[in-house]
Formats: sequence, structure tokens, C-alpha cells
Amino acid sequence: MAISSVTSTMHTALSGIDRIGQRIEQIAGNVASGIESEAGESSQVIKSGIIDLPQLKHEAVANMKVFETAQSLLNPLLTQNRK
Repeated sequence: MAISSVTSTMHTALSGIDRIGQRIEQIAGNVASGIESEAGESSQVIKSGIIDLPQLKHEAVANMKVFETAQSLLNPLLTQNRK
């Protein structure tokens, strides 16, 4: 039971990192298309995406720490079950 909880936590952290990657790709696409278009509405989309980047960085770091912590808990659990 403990192992499945830890692996579930790891999966959740990886899913969070994946969502962050998708959002960054979306922001990059908006920036690229906004640069090609005329100023106006697209500049607001670019600004809002760029403003999100620091928050996305913090979310990615937090998810990595959760994953690393879960991994450090998983290793002893796997070893303990083999005894």
C-alpha cells in the first residue's frame, strides 16, 4: 500500500511537469505568432504568457522536489519488501 501511494505521488508530480511543458509550448507558439502579427491584441497574449513563466518555473521546481522526495522514500520501501 505504501509503495502504491509513493508511486502515485511520483506520477502526479510527473503529470504536473508535463502540463507545465505543454503550457510553455503554448506560450512559445503565442509569442511566435504574435511576433508575426501586427501589434494590438496579440501583444496582450504575449505579455500574459511571459508573465506566467516565473510561476511555471516555481511549479516545475516544486514538482521536481515532490518527485525526488517520493523517489527517496520509494527506494527503502522496495528494499524493505525484499527482506
